[in-house]
Amino acid sequence: MPRTQASVAVVLLLTASLSLSCGAGPTGRQTTASNTRGDDPWLVGEGCSPDTPGDVAPRTEVLAAGNGQPVAIGTSVRVHYVARSADGTVLHDSHEGNLPSDVILGSTKTICGFERALLGMRPGEQRRAYVPWSLAFGEAGRPPEIPPRTDLVFVIDLYLPADAVIDQGSHPVGPAGGGRRR
Repeated sequence: MPRTQASVAVVLLLTASLSLSCGAGPTGRQTTASNTRGDDPWLVGEGCSPDTPGDVAPRTEVLAAGNGQPVAIGTSVRVHYVARSADGTVLHDSHEGNLPSDVILGSTKTICGFERALLGMRPGEQRRAYVPWSLAFGEAGRPPEIPPRTDLVFVIDLYLPADAVIDQGSHPVGPAGGGRRR
């Protein structure tokens, strides 16, 4: 095979491989800006502000490692999550709506503790975050669903950055595979 044809074959093979590994295959519904949720109504709350104490932070643990660049303020990401009260009661599961949520760290109306839990995550990572009530829905809560002063526990799946196209039926890209809910 001439060198040019071999180069083209390698490029095509790499492109196909990347498409499949990122979930952008020919089957299934793709996730794009037009079919994701912007500000997730369940997460809407008081965002982080300069007055939010920096020493109050969610405690996090990595359940499945991701790879790539860690997300920072200004990064647009796509997430699925399960929110529970401290006693384990499921309050909300974004998987049930079947659309991941887009979050722009630092500029969406996302509760501060959720946003801080995302900082440093890598695409494909799954993380459990213990969010104190002061960084969640605060003193008042959000009755009747969330009582006052309720600490929350999130299990978050970070997808590729929100500007990437992924298959709706696929799961976060990462070495541990997809479909993990804990």
